[in-house]
Amino acid sequence: MNKNLYPHMKILQSKKLYLRPITLDDAKDIFEYLSQENVVKYLPIKAHKNINETKKFISNYFINNYENNKYSHYAVVYKKENKVIGNMGFNNMKIGSQTGELGICINPKYWGNKFSQELLAIMLPHCFTDLNLKEVTTVVYEDNKFSLKPLQVYNFKYSKSYNVKVKNKIIKCNVYSLSRKDYFNNR
Repeated sequence: MNKNLYPHMKILQSKKLYLRPITLDDAKDIFEYLSQENVVKYLPIKAHKNINETKKFISNYFINNYENNKYSHYAVVYKKENKVIGNMGFNNMKIGSQTGELGICINPKYWGNKFSQELLAIMLPHCFTDLNLKEVTTVVYEDNKFSLKPLQVYNFKYSKSYNVKVKNKIIKCNVYSLSRKDYFNNR
């Protein structure tokens, strides 16, 4: 594992995966999945056309957030291959926030391995113990049924729905939340 330049982004790990801050050295692996339309179809970005777009995105979004003392996304590293297979983390959450919105993006080559569930197993204790959050939320696009399974395992509850325009298409979004109290009561 690399030396952590951003101490507020604590390195986390499970049996198969570890989470660490994203660096420019991750551009090749991140480009591999962010260049795919099926991965970015609900993200506010277009599929990356070249690795330079990915480097710019890493610098302008992830690294900029770290340097501005915000929690952001981690690189999801698959230990077996020492490869970045996705990113998971908070959407622009400031230090001291009471709630955080988690997002996850996994390379399709690794879909179906229950990695989202394994990532929640290491991220939720971090959220409620280390960061002392009162609530964690996540947004699931209605047709993304596979994202619900790991949330159900951890007893996230439906909060509300709203419509959002993504790439000239109206998409229904469902918000799920988990309170600190419910997390500890259900362990």
